[in-house]
Formats: sequence, C-alpha cells, structure tokens
Amino acid sequence: MRHIGLKWELVFICVLLVTIPTTLMGVFGYFSYQTFAKEALESKLHDRSLEMHSLAYDFIAQKDRVLRREEALVLKRIKSVAQLSKKILETYPVALKPQQGDENLHRILQELTKVRLNRSGHIFLLDDNYQPIFNKPFLQSYSATRIYPNFISQIKAAIPLLISGDIVIIRYPWKINSLGVHLYRQTALAYLENWHMVLGVTINETDYKSEDLEKRLQNELRERISKEQIGELGYTWVFNSEGEYIVSKDRLRDGENMSDITDQQGNSLIKNMVSEALQQPVGDSKILYYQWRDLGEAAPQPRAVALTYVPEWDWVIGASANLQEFYAGLREIRDRIFYICAIFILIGSIITYLFARMITQPIQHLEQLAVQAADGNLNVSVDNDLTSQHSEISSLSQAFAVMIQNLRSLIEQKEQNSQLLEKQNVALHESEEKLKRAMQQLEIEKQKFHTQAITDPLTNLLNRRGFSIAGNKEWKRHLRTGEPLTIAMIDIDLFKRINDQYGHAAGDDVLIQLASTLLQSMRASDLIARIGGEEFAMIINQPLKEAAKGLERLRVMVEQSPTTADGIDISYTISIGAIEVDQQHISLESALDAADNRLYAAKRRGRNRLVF
Repeated sequence: MRHIGLKWELVFICVLLVTIPTTLMGVFGYFSYQTFAKEALESKLHDRSLEMHSLAYDFIAQKDRVLRREEALVLKRIKSVAQLSKKILETYPVALKPQQGDENLHRILQELTKVRLNRSGHIFLLDDNYQPIFNKPFLQSYSATRIYPNFISQIKAAIPLLISGDIVIIRYPWKINSLGVHLYRQTALAYLENWHMVLGVTINETDYKSEDLEKRLQNELRERISKEQIGELGYTWVFNSEGEYIVSKDRLRDGENMSDITDQQGNSLIKNMVSEALQQPVGDSKILYYQWRDLGEAAPQPRAVALTYVPEWDWVIGASANLQEFYAGLREIRDRIFYICAIFILIGSIITYLFARMITQPIQHLEQLAVQAADGNLNVSVDNDLTSQHSEISSLSQAFAVMIQNLRSLIEQKEQNSQLLEKQNVALHESEEKLKRAMQQLEIEKQKFHTQAITDPLTNLLNRRGFSIAGNKEWKRHLRTGEPLTIAMIDIDLFKRINDQYGHAAGDDVLIQLASTLLQSMRASDLIARIGGEEFAMIINQPLKEAAKGLERLRVMVEQSPTTADGIDISYTISIGAIEVDQQHISLESALDAADNRLYAAKRRGRNRLVF
C-alpha cells in the first residue's frame, strides 16, 4: 500500500487537532445544556407539583375555616337551648319531677320531646341513675353498644361543673357507620338542681359537618388542576392511594382505576407512584421517569413527573411533562452545535492544508534522496540551498549524510544482534519447557493436597470441610431450581461402648463398613460425608417422603449386617434424623441443625430409628 505522504499526514494530524477539541467542546456543550435543561425541567415540575399541593391545602384551610365557624355557631346554639331549658325547668317544683316510665308528662316536657335541632338534634333528660326520661329511642340506637359507658363517664366527669351552674359541652361517638368510622355527637349538658337531673341538648356532627362543602371545594380544585398545562403536551393529574383517577387528562378517565397498569418489567406503575408519593414528607415532591400512553396515543410516551401527596384528601398529585417535547428542544440544540462544529472543522482543514504544503516541499526532496540511498546508491548529495538555511531542515540535511555513512555499520551490527537473539531465544524456549513441566507437577501436587484436605482418610468419604463446600453447591442449586432437598444426620448408637469393648481398631472397622454401606445403598447423586467421630451427614435430591423410604432401608440393612473384626461379629445400629428443606431454613447450616434436632429426638426415643 502506497504511503500517503508527509503532507497529508500533517494535514490529517492538524485536522485531528482541530476536530477533536471542537467535537469535544460541542459534545460537552450539548451534554451540559442537556443536564441544565433536565434540571430546569425537574425544577419546573417540582414547583408545579408543590404549587398544586399548596393550592390543595388552601382549599383544605378554607374548608376548615368554614367548618369551625359552623361548629362554633352550632355549639353556641345548643348551649343557648340548654341554658334556656334549664331556666324554665328549674322554675317547676319538686313535685312535678318526672319519673322513668311516666306516660303523662308535664306539657312543657312534652314540648321538649318534640324539639329538633337541624335533622337529628334533640333534647333528653336523665334521672339520678342516668336513665333517660324521654326521647329514649334516640339514645337506644347507641346505648346498646360498647361505647355507651364512655358517654355516661363523660357526663359523670362533668357533674361537678354542672352542679356549679356551668353549661358543659361534651363530644362522644354514638354510632359506627358501614365503613367502620365513628360518627360523633356534640351535647350541651345542664344540671337541674330542683330535680337533680341532667338535661342534654345534642346534635350530630354530620348535621353541620356536611361533605357537600368538601366535595364542592374538591370539584372546584379538580377543574383548576385539569386546566393546568406543562408545555404543550404536559399536564397535571391526581390519583388516590387505591390507584383511582381523581383528575385525568381532559377529565376523560376520572373515576377509572389504573392500578393494573404495569411497566415494561411487569411492575405496577401506579402502585409504585403511590408508594413513592406516600413516602415523601408532607410538602415535598419526588421525580420519577416512566412510560405512559394517554387516550388517542398509539404507543407509550416517555414522561417525567413530580409527585406530592395530600393525606387529608388522599390525593397523589403529579405534575407530568412529555419528554418527547423535551427531547425535541434538545435535538434542535444538538443540530445547531453540529453545524457550528462542522464549519469550524472545514475552515481549520483549509488552513491546515496550506500550512502542510509549505512545510513538506523541502522534506519531499530529502525523501527522494533517501529512496535512492535505500536502493543502494549511497553517492547522493543534498541541495546546498537546504544546508545553507538556518532551520531544522538544514540540520536534517546535514545529518542525512552522516546517516548514510553509518548505515552499513548499523546493518552489520543488526546481523550480529540477530544471531545473538536467536541463541537467546533457544535458551529461553528450553527454560520455558522446564518451567512448564514444573508447573504441571505443582498442579498435580496441588490436586493431591486438595483431595486430602476434603476427604476423611479412614472412610474415604468427604470430611466436614469437603461436605461444606459440596453441600453449599447443592444448596445453591436447590435455591436456583426449586427442586426438593432432604438433609439427613446419621449417628452410630453407643459407639463409645464398641470402642471400649472391642477396641478402637474394631470401631474403625465399623466406621469403614458403615461408609461402604452408605455408598452402596444410596444413589450416585446423593452427597455423603463423615462430619464427626461417628456422625455422618447426607444430602438427598428427593422429597422427604421418598428419601425416608431409602433411609429406613439403610437403617434396617445396618441393623442386620454386623461387622466382623478379628473374627468377632459386632452388631450395631444407627439413629437417623431427616428434614426437607423449606423457607424456614435460610442456610445449609440451619438445615443441618434442624436435621440434628431430629437425630437427637431419635436418640431420646430409644435409638435405632428414623425421625423426620
């Protein structure tokens, strides 16, 4: 391939020196603007969501002011009625004191029984035992409930103030509605000294704390929120904590429950938004990015939303923006940056070409001389105009002649060095072969030591360490696949007695035979290890019900197969504890502990048995 030439190399390098900084500045400028624009968008969404949050609390405060004013007027009214009734009834003598069960009440009392305040307010009279004299049906509706003693206890607590002539107002629950919410009453109490009775003027809070005002204010706020726009495509919406639309785009989906809408990962999108909003402190908001498809849109659109929560109304308010609109502005900025960078690169390239041409003309002359020298013609001479100049080119020309003179000696030195290098390569290859053989031997020794480290030397089964390594692999496979896994602990019954009676060598023979029996009776996929003196552990890839059959066969086989040591038959038995791994076993160790507990249960029940 022909060399492109120094001139074009200089052009290429200079163009790179212009292009790279210009491109980096353009990229940096674009991403800086993108970051700034994103922060500005998030700030705008934060401000809008908090503005709606503040507006909601303004409406709530307005409702509270109206309700407090209404409550004050109602309490003043029932207190006035109680005061007036007290004054009238205290003018009557003791002889006219009504009794419970009187059917012919005094005319004034009959009139009091007919008094109604708003929809449900009425007057009642309690005797010395706090039993109603009249309007008893109004009290019976809740007097049969468990909260009636609370009503009486409040009256008893107010008696000292009532006797002193004060009018006392009490608030108490009187009913539980279908939603399980307590409904409250306000009652003005007065004490009739002449009859020693308690007069009450009561009214239900639902009579004046109507939900109509709250609904009217909420509807007004819904209308205001529905008209809010963020850019051309963004808007403000409201959900409740159940995922039901309170305010949707253009009010087209109000009342629709959207909790079943999921994102690309299958997670509930609305439930996640509600959860994030409920976790925010009151008056704060949270930015989320998500995909959403409105009515009339062909596919979900990327969006950003600032979430805030109004607990008094159970409103999750979201100020959302369509990111397609945001990206469109970024694309316009990107295109402008691209055009500016392209113009800078074009101008820089033209200047670079002219500069490279001026520099490379004398160098091209030296290049021709170098080509002739490379062809074997070392009788070349440099143009005197080049050597007479005071520049780097002149120094290069003077050095060119010296280079030609030294060229032959350098070639000879190169050949000598090549021969020396060949010898060194042969020696290096021999050293590498020796090192390779040594590493292979080292790997064999390493494998031998590893096998010894995880194997019980007496039974050739895995030891505790080997069981831990292999068992944890089985445990991870179980967690990954969900296949059933049974853990069993096996212990030789009264093994110390065998050692004491027949000697430790006989005890070793018993251990060796039991290990052989375990290997012969269990499947190749089962994991068997000796983890203690006479204690063995097993991991069986079967449900406990199936594994228990094999374990019971193993127990019977051991019981019927005595070990022969020095011509003496030694009979022995084993106890087995087994469990099937489930969610309560958080690790292999916890499962082994559970199996060990079953083993101890087998010991306690008389040994030579399987407990699972």
